[in-house]
Amino acid sequence: MSIISEYRLTNCSMKLLELLFYYRGMTALQLTKMYYDSENPLPTQKSNIHNYLNKLKKQSLVTSKKLDESIYLGSIYYLTSKGFEAAKEMMNIEVGAKESGFILLNERSGIPTQSDLPYNLYQPPKLQMSHHLLLIDLFIQLRIQFNDDEAIDHRLSMYCSTPYTIDSIDYKIRPDAEVLLPHKESYWIEVDRGTESHSQLLAKFNNYKNFLIYLKENNLEIPFKGIIFVTDAKQRLCGLKRRWANILSAFLKEMYPFDTDLRLILTPLNEVENTLRFEMNRNELNESASHLLDENLKLRGYKKMLPFVKTVDKTLFYFIAKNETAYKIIYVNVSNAFDSSVYTDFHHFTKELSIIQQKNEVKGLMPDGFEQVIVHPNQNPYIIKTLQGDHSTGELEDELEMLNENIEFIQIDLPDD
Repeated sequence: MSIISEYRLTNCSMKLLELLFYYRGMTALQLTKMYYDSENPLPTQKSNIHNYLNKLKKQSLVTSKKLDESIYLGSIYYLTSKGFEAAKEMMNIEVGAKESGFILLNERSGIPTQSDLPYNLYQPPKLQMSHHLLLIDLFIQLRIQFNDDEAIDHRLSMYCSTPYTIDSIDYKIRPDAEVLLPHKESYWIEVDRGTESHSQLLAKFNNYKNFLIYLKENNLEIPFKGIIFVTDAKQRLCGLKRRWANILSAFLKEMYPFDTDLRLILTPLNEVENTLRFEMNRNELNESASHLLDENLKLRGYKKMLPFVKTVDKTLFYFIAKNETAYKIIYVNVSNAFDSSVYTDFHHFTKELSIIQQKNEVKGLMPDGFEQVIVHPNQNPYIIKTLQGDHSTGELEDELEMLNENIEFIQIDLPDD
């Protein structure tokens, strides 16, 4: 039993206050999963957390609000203003502290990362409860599915939102969260419940493009490698494909010429672990794909294979396969199920075809056309055939038609953990 301010608190109570401080608000079931690191907590564990939450409510440190949406049952629990101040005292957050906000670095390493925020900024978004709770489900996956050696740190929107100015007009980029993979590559998170229209998605990506323009004009590095849209795990695959076509269409229309500076990924909540493990092992997967494609092309009668990689991230871009008289060019992409790099890299591949055909490596040989190979770890990537929306996209439509011709999918295993 510890005394924080005038409150007597058990270790469990203090941990619940800490978790609520980090994550702004959760249901009792979400708190139970997070506290016990279990996707399927026992009934006794659920009862235990309920009892401690009731005690914290009686001490006026925690309050709750009944959820009126059918997606999540029960109530959301969050700190009162008294609980908020008690948590900051318990966690030794200095007055006026302005830190990075990464949760695991603070929680597991003891390195101060939490800011001295005002209470009104901390409170959960009452008009977007389901949106917020889906984000919490993502964080639970990160905490449960990845061990300490591969921990994926993360922080909330109030820490990664960034103001910027273009032409004397102030803007702000507001991702829902940020995740930091073990090799320190950052991805911004957008929770998607399928409610944003195509025009709203266009506006969202226009904001991202303007932010990248701002960074380029000020010689600043892009602080994230990609944008991951996370959807509800219950969304059916057919609905997921339609949603991906909508999101991807808006991304491709708005993000040029920055389309290769960052990647767009879509994943349902139940595929988050596989999606992030793919990102964590992207280099190894590219190496394995190169060896596999080399073997496949030899079986087809080609004598020499030349892999070419992108200079930016060292991932496969295309192969030149040669025999005694001819050569074939193969566009190669190592991709997850819903990944914009399939399209953006192909766009730049088509622009470089004439240059590739003039390389010294193919002089004196007859061209034998080109084809596309998509290497993937799980289900076949979904390749859209047309863009959605009313904007003029003639060139992109032509490229989509080319991409869908002579396309081959090759499955490859993720490296063992």
